Amino acid sequence: MTMPAPSRLSVSWLSAFAACALALPSAAADAPASAPPLSATATPALSDVPATATASTPAGGKAPEVEESPETAIIVPPPVPTGILVAWKPTLLSVRVDNGQGNQQFGSDKFQPLRGLARYTFLFDPTRPFVGRIEVEGGQFKSDTQNVYVGSVGTDFTARAMVGAATRITPGFTILASLGAITRYQYGRPSGGAPTIGVLGLASNMELEYRVFPNITLSAFAEAALAPIPYASEKDLGELSDASEFRGRLQVSFDLFRDVALDVGYDFTRWHTSFAGSTILGNPLPNQALLIEDRENGLTLGVRWKM
Repeated sequence: MTMPAPSRLSVSWLSAFAACALALPSAAADAPASAPPLSATATPALSDVPATATASTPAGGKAPEVEESPETAIIVPPPVPTGILVAWKPTLLSVRVDNGQGNQQFGSDKFQPLRGLARYTFLFDPTRPFVGRIEVEGGQFKSDTQNVYVGSVGTDFTARAMVGAATRITPGFTILASLGAITRYQYGRPSGGAPTIGVLGLASNMELEYRVFPNITLSAFAEAALAPIPYASEKDLGELSDASEFRGRLQVSFDLFRDVALDVGYDFTRWHTSFAGSTILGNPLPNQALLIEDRENGLTLGVRWKM
């Protein structure tokens, strides 16, 4: 039996189907090998997630590195006892007079209850350890008049204006050193041994502070001064040759409240002055020297308002 010859339309359809079948494998071969299947792209693996995005460190792995923010240094001022101190300073006074020939004369020690002290200590900048201090003390200046040339029935006052810097040695130990001006004016009756005189000069001091407890601080203070410039002095005193001061103090501070402290201390002060060509002792010829020494042992009881 003879098969019928295919028509021209059938041959064309078969050719097109064969061409499509051959093109599909070549297109799959040309696709990129790195393209993941649909299921893989929908749910990424844990290893593909960045370390910073995981909630915890995988077992056996290293801890994630966290970038730290830069730190800024903060200057902390030293624990300087700043503030205003108002204190009562009862003092035991002794006056010594010498005419330069070894004839020493002493006024007996006498209690001076009417004496006081005011001190203002401040920081120039809250972030810097530079300190300023203004201090005034004085009051009654009287000793027994055992003879005409010994003994004072007057008053005196001493003023200081200091600047300095504090250094922290340890968390509880601080050193404060200062330098500045000092003046003392002493007023006495002409018939007394302590004459009327004012002196002006320079002083330097150092204070050591140690905080033994959070609310208790111990301090030791020493000061030396030279005051060679006289003013408002009696004419018969002669020429001022030397005027010097030494002062020492031991103190305990108790922090009662956040802004209030109680200061209790012991002060020793020695003033020494010498004159040439003096006639105040009764010598009509200015050929004698005059030496005057004042010693003060005082107790300081004060309240300090911190600032």
